[in-house]
Amino acid sequence: RQMRIALICGLALIVVIAAAYVLLGRGGGHQTAAAGSTRPRPKPTEASPSPSLGPWGHIASRALDPVPLSLAELFPAQFSDAGITYIRTVDKAKTHCAPALIGSQLISAVSQAGCTQALRASYLSSDRTLMGTIGVLNLVTAAAAEQAGKAAGPSEFIAQLPAAHGLTRFLTKGTGIEAAEVKGHYLVLVWAELASTHAPKTAAQRADLSAFISLLMQDTANISLANRMVTGSPAPSA
Repeated sequence: RQMRIALICGLALIVVIAAAYVLLGRGGGHQTAAAGSTRPRPKPTEASPSPSLGPWGHIASRALDPVPLSLAELFPAQFSDAGITYIRTVDKAKTHCAPALIGSQLISAVSQAGCTQALRASYLSSDRTLMGTIGVLNLVTAAAAEQAGKAAGPSEFIAQLPAAHGLTRFLTKGTGIEAAEVKGHYLVLVWAELASTHAPKTAAQRADLSAFISLLMQDTANISLANRMVTGSPAPSA
């Protein structure tokens, strides 16, 4: 699985901070918060699929995992960590994936990977300091998802999803951090920024955004995708 992180300026595509790259192994790996984060995140544990199914279990391909994704499955109304609650402000599902993406190379790569669904949701922290959009793309195979994920970068990322009201209506206006992670035949893309829309100026602010990305991945879409991987069921385990 590959995750890549870059600092980007909204739809203007102005790179404000040099890109950083973190390579992760398979089996539940995720972005770890950088030193100095005010929201430390312990690495979660995750059940392993049957060895006979390979490292991605039931989600190695759409043929093995044919049930379409749903917004309710992927994106809870809210989740909490370290005393902060993260509230979903808007979500949207599309069967045509290109409008949910920024960047011609990523759009082309996702199209070649047989994208049939692009589901997105935006979240705001209860202290009104962090906001972001997470998207999940349904691709044909894990190999196709790995290949498409390589196209994500400073000018190729998930299209931010603004809400009609509240602070997340300003998504697309600020500078943020982008990340990509492959989970079987799914490509997960995240955009995170300060709710002020200001560019992060300190190491602590950048670390907070990185930790927020990790939280978005692990406490929303990853729960259901991990369950699909292990059990073959789209519903989270009780």
